[in-house]
Amino acid sequence: MLEPTIPHDLEKSRDSSHSSSTAAELSKNEEPESPLRPPYRSKYLDSMESPSISDSEHHDTFDSTLTTSRPRAFSKSKSPHIASSSQTYQSGGDLSRMVSGLSRMSSRQANQLESDLRRHISIHGKRRHSAGIMEDRAVVDLGNGEEEVIIVDWIPDDPDNPFNWHTSRKYAILLTCVFITFTGAASLVSVGILSQWGPGYFDVSREVFLLQLTLPMMAIAFTPMVLAPLSELIGRNMIYQITSVVNLLLFIPQCLSKNHNGILTARFFQGMASSVGNSMVGGTVADMFYPRQRGIAMGVFSVMIFCAQGSGIPAVGWIGQNLGMRWSYIILTVAAALNVILNAIVLRETRADVLLSRRAKKLTKKTGKKHLCAADLQKTSFLTMMRISLIRPFQYLITEPIVTALSAWIGFAWSCVFIFGSSVILVFEAYGFNPAQAASFEVTLAIAAFIGFACQFHQDHLYRKAAKKNNGKAPPEARLYWAAYGGLMFPLFCFIYAWTARAGVVHWAVPAVCLVGCYTGIFMMYTGVFTYLADAYEIYSSSAQASQSFIRNLFSGLFPLFSKQMYQGMGYQYASTLVAVIALILAAAPFLLIIYGKKLRKRSKVCSTLYKED
Repeated sequence: MLEPTIPHDLEKSRDSSHSSSTAAELSKNEEPESPLRPPYRSKYLDSMESPSISDSEHHDTFDSTLTTSRPRAFSKSKSPHIASSSQTYQSGGDLSRMVSGLSRMSSRQANQLESDLRRHISIHGKRRHSAGIMEDRAVVDLGNGEEEVIIVDWIPDDPDNPFNWHTSRKYAILLTCVFITFTGAASLVSVGILSQWGPGYFDVSREVFLLQLTLPMMAIAFTPMVLAPLSELIGRNMIYQITSVVNLLLFIPQCLSKNHNGILTARFFQGMASSVGNSMVGGTVADMFYPRQRGIAMGVFSVMIFCAQGSGIPAVGWIGQNLGMRWSYIILTVAAALNVILNAIVLRETRADVLLSRRAKKLTKKTGKKHLCAADLQKTSFLTMMRISLIRPFQYLITEPIVTALSAWIGFAWSCVFIFGSSVILVFEAYGFNPAQAASFEVTLAIAAFIGFACQFHQDHLYRKAAKKNNGKAPPEARLYWAAYGGLMFPLFCFIYAWTARAGVVHWAVPAVCLVGCYTGIFMMYTGVFTYLADAYEIYSSSAQASQSFIRNLFSGLFPLFSKQMYQGMGYQYASTLVAVIALILAAAPFLLIIYGKKLRKRSKVCSTLYKED
């Protein structure tokens, strides 16, 4: 689901005409390297700015402006300082040595090591034309004693690097991925309108029927914490392919059975499978697009989420009303089948470290010499990665005020999309519309998405303008300008919607227009939170995104259980007013971050390790 900051430009490498003897003389004058402590910089980067690398980009970025210097000669003339939990490179020789405690390094140290090593290879590595790679030798201790390995990296114009793929190929993959999001979201939100006929069809109460929404939303909240580390091991494509087939198979009992308990079980596991459309598409965007290109790509992703709800609810509503419940599930099954076909034809692996690791294994098999990519050095067991993936998001919710505030803000706003699913039907049925006609007013979600997408172009302009004022790197708060406006639009139009949705007094077009305003505000909030957390937490953005995603899906699964009772008990006007008041209070979050965000990031245990003084 991510748009990290653009790394600083790297320093040009030494002139390739420098002789190896000159390099040796320079190395003699260098002081011995002391044990590296976080945050650290390798000796050969002393005069370079340390880059800020995103969760996906930290093993994908290659600066094409770098030139290749003379390859460094193999030497074991000097021994490095060995630290128990930190990392050093050889201080005077030509061989990079990475020894001791790789498996015990913190994730921040490991990511910094990988970043430094990749830059070292890009400057000092040898270009192998036959293999199409950059390589350099190193001595590492992976737990079985020191061994010499060859570290490989992309060449700048490598056609297999997803960043270098043709734009049409990138967008074909992107659109296929967002279709996964589209079908998954349409299946979830359709439960609201199907609650008009579903309880009678299954002979259950409305609250029990709505568990068809709550249970998969709970699954979506937790499953990405398992799939995220799994994608680091096997890549994204295999997960996309397997989950799409599982999602399709789980529609079969929904089409054929009237056993509601069985269908609830199928819906829960279906939520796990469809969670990839919620959690992994942003990572796929970061795999293929440079930061400066991701604004539009992420906008397309966000538009499809809103369009899925804006078109899925009316479509399923008309099918359910005219053809019955079973046909509602059949249509969704057809969409899931189309998903499987498109995935098989179009999708390919996009995670660059996985592709590079596969190439390294092929070279190992071909040459008999062990080849690794930089990302291989920090890989740990799946259980260890899953433990971190499960614990860290909850830790951030408690210890990181930025994550806590934004999660509460967007979590409530997103749940209101589902609350309005009940409200819209109640309000417009009062105007004399039948359930399917009333559900058609949810098309305002799609209209709002395109308005918000248009606003995104101005947001990108403001971000680029801020970047120019800050030496090419805008502060994360520059992502929140339109999100802050959206945070005010949402409660404002919600107030108006509350007191104009009065059948026989105000024309139905007025509350319909207010819905467009509400949803436009939520759209801008949604995109702003994603991009801000990606910029602010960089290599830890996956955990920050998982935190807000957990709260967002948790609220969205629980709120519809009582929204209808709230509107009927409090009255339509007062229920919507309550929603608007809460939204207005929470709208302070982006403004406070724009004003005090830099100070908060300096005090943050996580962000303070990533950012220096501007």
